[in-house]
Amino acid sequence: MADILGTILSVIEVVETATAIYDSIADLPQQMTQLRQRMDTLNAYLGEVRKYLEREVSGKTKRDALSGVREGLGKLLAGIKTDAEKVYELFYRYKNGIVSRSNRLELRSAWAARLWFSLIDNSAEKAETIIKDIDEQIKLLNSYIQLIVAEKVSASAQTATTTVARIPAPTGRRRDYKILFVDPYNEARSVVAEALVKLLGQLTLQARGEWRVDEVRSAGFFIWDKNDCIDMTSCLNYSYKSYRLPWWSGGKTPNPVALAALFDNKWCDYPFKKTIGESTAAHLSSGMTRDMFSRFDFIITFTIREHDNVIKLREAVRKEAEFRGGGLPPGKAAVLQLGTYLESRRNVIREILHPDKVADAAKHRENWNWKVAEIKLALKAFLKRELDWAQPEKDV
Repeated sequence: MADILGTILSVIEVVETATAIYDSIADLPQQMTQLRQRMDTLNAYLGEVRKYLEREVSGKTKRDALSGVREGLGKLLAGIKTDAEKVYELFYRYKNGIVSRSNRLELRSAWAARLWFSLIDNSAEKAETIIKDIDEQIKLLNSYIQLIVAEKVSASAQTATTTVARIPAPTGRRRDYKILFVDPYNEARSVVAEALVKLLGQLTLQARGEWRVDEVRSAGFFIWDKNDCIDMTSCLNYSYKSYRLPWWSGGKTPNPVALAALFDNKWCDYPFKKTIGESTAAHLSSGMTRDMFSRFDFIITFTIREHDNVIKLREAVRKEAEFRGGGLPPGKAAVLQLGTYLESRRNVIREILHPDKVADAAKHRENWNWKVAEIKLALKAFLKRELDWAQPEKDV
């Protein structure tokens, strides 16, 4: 029991440290204020468990009230601590204007830091994702508190033959994340990224690792086919004229050179690669739909242009839903730019651009080889940072 108590104390310390950072910052965005509220709620629940365990440790009872839930509670606490550390990281970097802790890149003024975190670093979207995780953890923590209380009542009534119902030993981590990749025409980068996530998922499951992605798809922002946002997209207040690209009809198969660069090699050379390759080759380009903003947790783009466009479309969908008396689900549709997860030497987010077509076929293939490698590198960083993904040892 003392080991669980020690874990709880360490988690409480991280939560309180994060809230202390928050309290020293003025004019934080709404999402960070919501994170602070979740931290308070977590602290209250953790405090209840702590009080009970401290009474048990100091008492004379030899009965371990955690005998049936120790493993699950330990995993839940580990998940809570991980999210609390992410919250601390967000607050700390925002307060100090740090863009990259690893390279110690800093912004010199508060307004520049706020602009960076609001528009470039996707902190608001990251906060929404963490909020959803914490909400689920609070529910699970409450369930464990009820079980601990039930154990105590059972012990005091000396009903040793009574079996207390147990909940499964959850990890406190979601395994139903949904990811959508968006580029202009859904024929190359977005399709490659979708397939790469599927391949990484199969590699992870084959290695008996934890895979937290339930669905991955791709779409084209300027594709007519299956698009029910054409009216909104056509009327968006684009930041620049160049952000409004021509419409394509859609229903096209993916770029063959991009697919060759992804599948015609020895990486991930298992039977499932052929299956994913065949389904990817049969993919037909399609457009955006309104429900994507309520279904997908992450909507990932490749350039500043698409990032800006998708955010504007999300806002239009949100306003329409609110006008009809509804709204978008909290924690959904976090719009990210994949290049954020690549290292940058000059404090500038790398855009993952579509390779220019060249006459030399070998050179064109080489360009796509590099592009696939760049997308894969960024995806791995995204999965590790946002979903705590553990890369399989056999994945190279």
